[in-house]
Amino acid sequence: MLKTRAASGPSRMILTMTAAAAAALALAPWTGAGAQMSDMGDPESLQRTIDSGIPETSGVNDPWEGFNRRMFAVNDALDGAVLVPASRAYRTVTVEKQRKGIRNFLANARTPVILVNDLLQGEFKRAGTTMGRFVLNTTIGFGGMGDPAERLGLAQHSEDFGQTLAVWGAPSGPYLVLPFFGSSTLRDGFGAGVDLAIDPVTWIRGDAAQITRFTRAGVTLLAVREPLIEPLAQIEANSLDYYSSVRSFYIQSRKNAIANGRANFDDLPDIGEFEEFEDLE
Repeated sequence: MLKTRAASGPSRMILTMTAAAAAALALAPWTGAGAQMSDMGDPESLQRTIDSGIPETSGVNDPWEGFNRRMFAVNDALDGAVLVPASRAYRTVTVEKQRKGIRNFLANARTPVILVNDLLQGEFKRAGTTMGRFVLNTTIGFGGMGDPAERLGLAQHSEDFGQTLAVWGAPSGPYLVLPFFGSSTLRDGFGAGVDLAIDPVTWIRGDAAQITRFTRAGVTLLAVREPLIEPLAQIEANSLDYYSSVRSFYIQSRKNAIANGRANFDDLPDIGEFEEFEDLE
């Protein structure tokens, strides 16, 4: 076990983060780890949704619910045993400003994936924003740790190939809980694989590149999971059925992401129905 007590300051933080990331890697076998978890939404957005009440779950396309519930239980057990303690350790040795910088860096590193999907969706203005953010944040933003682009009016957004398929009219397919990765659908699971292929880091060879991929996956999981410790615990504590609540939050967040925030989600349609998007233009 790593002995961090003798270390201090930045050295202690690096050692503990390394140990925490190593633990998180047990749940992050691929570069894209954490991408689906991030679809639960940012902590503030998730908290607002919690305060307004758990979304309605009736009519969800979940024909594999038996399998999904078993896989959800396995993932939840691993989350509680590995990822939550690792995330708490990460929180202990960092301050919010540092964690924000790491989240900024990881978001900046996803620029190629976001840009390709912006273009595939015909969102050329958003593609310009993506490129502008990358140039500004990589240069005067200290390699992406800072976010001067946000202060200049270039708001951050995320895109993935699952969203692109939805914009193209592909149905979501059944809800699916994936091992390690959690909530998804057939469409989003396939999209995650395409995003992995789009990412240039996937194609870099060598031991150093492999270490980089796994380290980024582990740190991504920590960076995404840490701010959701309390919101997800609140959902679990207030839910009669934690599985159904997580499923509903996932479906709601995906619909919002697909519509780029332009739709009214007060009355959400069943998953797989995207008629409301026809009126967005």
